Amino acid sequence: MSTVLDLYLGNKRAASTATSTRSKKSVRSPPNYSDNHYKQLNDNKTKHYEPNTLKQKSKPINYELEKLKRKRNWDMSISPSKSIPMNAIMMYFSPNSLQLIPIMMTLMLFVNSIKEMLNVNEKFMNIDVDDDYDRHTLKLVYLLCCCGNLLIGVVKLHYMGLIPDKSADWLAWEPTLQFLNTVVI
Repeated sequence: MSTVLDLYLGNKRAASTATSTRSKKSVRSPPNYSDNHYKQLNDNKTKHYEPNTLKQKSKPINYELEKLKRKRNWDMSISPSKSIPMNAIMMYFSPNSLQLIPIMMTLMLFVNSIKEMLNVNEKFMNIDVDDDYDRHTLKLVYLLCCCGNLLIGVVKLHYMGLIPDKSADWLAWEPTLQFLNTVVI
């Protein structure tokens, strides 16, 4: 308590001798500490560490980590294709009539696929690839897998009869036949 009061009141000499004797007695040096080394540093008998003088070592390539990153990137790229079998089975078992449930299922298939296609840049923003060619290849595979889901929706719309693919669907745009001769009896 007297050292705190001495420091506070300004008796620096008494405080410094009290703290130095107390610290030398109570605190041990850490393991592998050498007083001689630091004395030689102060006397300029040994060289100081300068980071610029040492050769920069290149990072060792961890092939397992690179392989894992590549596998993760490809898994992210083909993730929409994992839902293709489930969507195909759901569309197969839903009825082909014009009812609320099959139409809503088909619309949700289209909406989710289009949302995934629009968010492709955000999804691949933080991936770690070597060059832009790999990044664009991963994006292209991702978009093709999203197109696979869209294809299932188009096939379902065809089975429901909502895609005009027969000549009867286009009768309004076909010209009427003009007879050249008329027979009056």
